[in-house]
Amino acid sequence: MVVIPMRRGWCGFDGCKDCYYFASRLCRGCSFKMCLVAQCQRGFQYTGITFPRSFCRLRPYCPIKSKGRPLVPIPSLSRKPLAKIGFQRFVPEIDVSDDRPWFWKHGIELPEIFIPLWQVLTNEEILRKVSSKGLHDFLGFDGRIFLSMVMPDELIDKLRTEDYLRLIKDLRPDATMIPDNYTYVDDPLFLSWSQTIRLVSLANDFLKLDIPLIGLVKGANLLQVDWAIRKQAEMGYVSFAMPARELLEDDLLEDLLPGAFMSLKWISKKIKTDFELLIYGVGRRLKHKGLSYSNLSWFLEAKHGCYFKEGWSYDLRDPEIRFEECDCEVCEGLMPQEIIDLMLSDREAGFRKLVLHNLLDMKKALSRTK
Repeated sequence: MVVIPMRRGWCGFDGCKDCYYFASRLCRGCSFKMCLVAQCQRGFQYTGITFPRSFCRLRPYCPIKSKGRPLVPIPSLSRKPLAKIGFQRFVPEIDVSDDRPWFWKHGIELPEIFIPLWQVLTNEEILRKVSSKGLHDFLGFDGRIFLSMVMPDELIDKLRTEDYLRLIKDLRPDATMIPDNYTYVDDPLFLSWSQTIRLVSLANDFLKLDIPLIGLVKGANLLQVDWAIRKQAEMGYVSFAMPARELLEDDLLEDLLPGAFMSLKWISKKIKTDFELLIYGVGRRLKHKGLSYSNLSWFLEAKHGCYFKEGWSYDLRDPEIRFEECDCEVCEGLMPQEIIDLMLSDREAGFRKLVLHNLLDMKKALSRTK
């Protein structure tokens, strides 16, 4: 999203000179095209936000006709030397509530996986078992386990810093992301800046941990993305993940990803440190070089009867691929039609074959250097 400087914006301040964020060089001014405050002033209503409710869920963050809006303090930052995670080109995400994508139980060897914390938190039985055993013993996985903090907004609001630290101690991952936040391009800028500053504050709190850390690339516009990256880099973060599924779906990823690359490149030259970036939640290769990826698409697509070829998803019955042999270590010459036949005689065996084929195809597609 392009942020357009305005001396008198929709944010409610009477001129940018009176705005704390503008004076601190955190904001270049309001964007009148997408900001919900601007659209609200024009009379637009949005289901679930301002309609059919009698109040707006964003009201606590809206400055219109409000002079007592509290400022969000910028944290005093610590610094800690952090080592690179060293991501593989493809790091599978795993569903902890369904053991069908647990590929290591079927002889497939990959060195690292991501586990979403939100799946653990929303299943009391799994939370109890994982907290008791730790992730490695619960899953029976010998490789590295990275904890993903990308989660629904309602969970983000419920967790405090001490909750995160306790969960990490109980789950014992090999590395963890810093806590997620929510920043939407059409929210009031005060809300997205408040969330961005909160992310940096939590990144600072996480330096207390004795395990490798993964920073996050988040923000509602390029300025917020750049500021968050620079602050995390100042603290010592060198490995970053960019939650990108919703950005891709909303056709916003290419608006923000090049800016994130520029920010990492600039700070890399300034402090003479190399960084790595993982795209989280995207199931296809992007045009940018040097990226790592993590997703669960290989399993989710299999649940809908889809077969991967060179990273692209096809219906198993598609004549373009239906009678083509596959030489991966799972198929060993099988055609998609033979997987269909296997499903008809033994549904679980056929589905497992499809899941593991998709996993290996995605690994191959995302690991290509060109």
